[in-house]
Amino acid sequence: MQNDWKVQVSNENNIIKYQNLEYHIEQMLGTGASAKVYKSKKFINSIEQKEEVALRIQNRYYKQNYEQWNQLKDFKWKNTTYPIENIPGSFLYTEFELFDGNLTSLGSQDLKTNIFKIAQTIAYALSEIHKSNFIHYDVKPDNIVFKKIKDQEFKFALCDFSSIQTLEKAKSEELFIEATPQFAPPEIQIQGISKDTDESSDIWSLGMTLYNLYSQHFMFTQDNLDQKQDQNFIDNIVEKDIQDNQQLKQLILLLLRVEKKDRIKAYEIIEFIQDPNKLKHKFAQIQPKQTSQNSCQCLYSTQIKKEKVKQPNLEKIPKLLDFINNENLNLRKKISHLLEIPNIVF
Repeated sequence: MQNDWKVQVSNENNIIKYQNLEYHIEQMLGTGASAKVYKSKKFINSIEQKEEVALRIQNRYYKQNYEQWNQLKDFKWKNTTYPIENIPGSFLYTEFELFDGNLTSLGSQDLKTNIFKIAQTIAYALSEIHKSNFIHYDVKPDNIVFKKIKDQEFKFALCDFSSIQTLEKAKSEELFIEATPQFAPPEIQIQGISKDTDESSDIWSLGMTLYNLYSQHFMFTQDNLDQKQDQNFIDNIVEKDIQDNQQLKQLILLLLRVEKKDRIKAYEIIEFIQDPNKLKHKFAQIQPKQTSQNSCQCLYSTQIKKEKVKQPNLEKIPKLLDFINNENLNLRKKISHLLEIPNIVF
């Protein structure tokens, strides 16, 4: 039969039952075009579990979507919000660890205090993803979640795998990559087809994320995206905005290299945080050139408003709807758009 891979799942009175599992649905956390996410109590063999979970319920899905979630579930990448359960009933029920929110809702002082923990956590996640020959393609503050463990102790994780691609496809095919312009590297073509990208794209995006979280600025806006190719522009903004944390400034400069080959690897980020002297030779090669006062004023012409991190989620450009009826866009290779977890309002 066509749907013989699906299973029987009971869904009555906001209680989802499958085999020895039960999910008691509470409030909705977020909604998207094809799925909703709920805060839920989980029961195993009728025993309530200690922690509540996030349950994603997708109303329209195909076997490919189910199998792709299963693939992510099997990887169990550390420091990511990988699926814990994935149940293909009449709806697709996918369980995730429940977090408090994403980094756009965390206070600036907490962000500064935990900046190296955030960097190390996401670098470890990217290291695991890259070892599995995948690229995330959309690292940004919106896609890093947190929850408070103790008074001043946080847990962080990388989420949203809606843009993920295999390294093989990235290197060999022309891809339409749904990335966020303010955080995407220069080699990704916004509103176009990208060629020969690799895992270093995630490294750039992490660097831009760290800059954004610490400085509370967006280096790039719609008005100056073309300056992503200008290494001096980038270096001097980092120099000016990150003055009170020398190690962080050096790390960001190592990540935000226009040339892909010059960016360090995810595991080197971890090494640098533990011992900055390990990459001293690389940093010596990229000392930023000083600009004139007039040049510095020009650099900041797009930042006068001092945009804050705590804004609504940045929109990926172009919108998916722009291409639904475009029959000529036959080079679109995004295989995982239905994996997206809806934006969650906490």
